[in-house]
Amino acid sequence: MTYLTDRATPFALLILLSFALLGVAFSLIVPPFESPDELYHYGFVRHVAGGNGLPVQSATSSGPWEQEGSQAPLYYLLAGALSAGVDQADFDALSVRNPHANIGDPLYPGNKNRMLYSGGPPPSMTGANLALHLGRWLSVVLGLITLTATYATARLAFPGRTAAALGAVAIVAFMPQFGFIAGSLNNDNMITAMAAATVFWLAYLVALPPEREPVWWEWAVLGVLLGLSALSKLQGLGLGLLAGMAALGMAWQRHDWRLLLRAFLPTALPILLIAGWWYARNLLLYGDLFGLSNLLEINGRRQQPLTWDGFWREFRGLRYSFWGLFGWFNILLPQWIYAALDFLTLIALAGLGW
Repeated sequence: MTYLTDRATPFALLILLSFALLGVAFSLIVPPFESPDELYHYGFVRHVAGGNGLPVQSATSSGPWEQEGSQAPLYYLLAGALSAGVDQADFDALSVRNPHANIGDPLYPGNKNRMLYSGGPPPSMTGANLALHLGRWLSVVLGLITLTATYATARLAFPGRTAAALGAVAIVAFMPQFGFIAGSLNNDNMITAMAAATVFWLAYLVALPPEREPVWWEWAVLGVLLGLSALSKLQGLGLGLLAGMAALGMAWQRHDWRLLLRAFLPTALPILLIAGWWYARNLLLYGDLFGLSNLLEINGRRQQPLTWDGFWREFRGLRYSFWGLFGWFNILLPQWIYAALDFLTLIALAGLGW
């Protein structure tokens, strides 16, 4: 891993520093609870910070955490530990909602403020606002982990092509939506960081020369990362499939299928120790290993079949929110920016095909 100290390192560090400044700027400029579902994420964190353990969900009612109480808890446990010593008794005064807010439809010219006070002066950095910002700054740190893992993976994927690796990390770092979410209290930052770290470690294992088999601790590191991913969000379980495919490829490359058996225990044991308890809790509390039943009931299910027109409308929203969609999915960038980014996407797809 000499690429961590070669001549490209100062440029990579400059990108990381620039992102850190942007993330902190987002965290300070965006009013409290004016990023997607941040009010509910904070409710989960505040519950944990108060020493109350994890929320218990119900299909008929939920606490201030709403559907987020069904999420895997790693981010909330860390943010709760950071803010446990902060007096958050002023939360009710800080969390008054705007009854006229237009939420979720950026093309409707309605009131954009989710919270009633967001148009006024920023609140002091004390109490609930301080606890919120401690969580936001944790998110910035997780964003830095994501970028570091992205850079390291790109260096493995493009050996000797430092410009490609720097370009890869710069694209992620300066994507408006990435900086916006990284400056908010949101558990997406945890799964993004853990997924990026897992992908890097898999790339490292796959890049080992055929005559060099991973030793037990290298499989154990993979298990730890997979366990942390599975405790970050349910989507983290999908990385297990990616890891299995990588292990199959390594076994095929080495013509040694017993490699899978040697990898299984040191990889599986950390996963069970780190994340198994939460899935067992779901099974005991809800009779549902993944806790999805309550989440779907609280979030609501699709009432009508998805049509092509509906699909394209949802795809448009996905496209907006991938590049940059602020507030509670109701503040757009100028349309020409999306058009320019669409053009860059087409160039990237052409390059991928080439």
